[in-house]
Amino acid sequence: MRNIFWTKFLNFLIMLLIVLLAVALLILPFLVQQYVDRMGMHLTNTLYITVFLYLTAIPFFILLIMLRRLCKNVLEKKPFILSSIRALNVISICAFVDFLLYAMGTFFLLKNLLSLTLMIAAFMIGLVSLILAQLFQTMMKIKQENDLTI
Repeated sequence: MRNIFWTKFLNFLIMLLIVLLAVALLILPFLVQQYVDRMGMHLTNTLYITVFLYLTAIPFFILLIMLRRLCKNVLEKKPFILSSIRALNVISICAFVDFLLYAMGTFFLLKNLLSLTLMIAAFMIGLVSLILAQLFQTMMKIKQENDLTI
């Protein structure tokens, strides 16, 4: 019963993040302008930063959708199915794409500690989800062998 609560809570949190991401994308140009003004980067072209953030939002949005699919599989009590493995693989690809985008952005555009932190976090998420996908695949094989022997 307690696991269902946490899964439903995570599902709610993911939906909230999707909504917040959509709102943030709508007001992104204003947020970038505020950031540039507060950081004293008046000579920086805000268009590059805005385009960069829109590009990094695409894999993050897909990642959130895949996380929602994983929560749905857990709520349906079917976590070890092919859909979960595919979702984890897509999550790892999206995280590695975000890692590459933030790596380029850190060295060429933003040059701050926050983008470096996001780059490292994206790499770790990609690595963990790739390992989990392999683990789920192994568990599925063991489950299939176990079902055949009984």
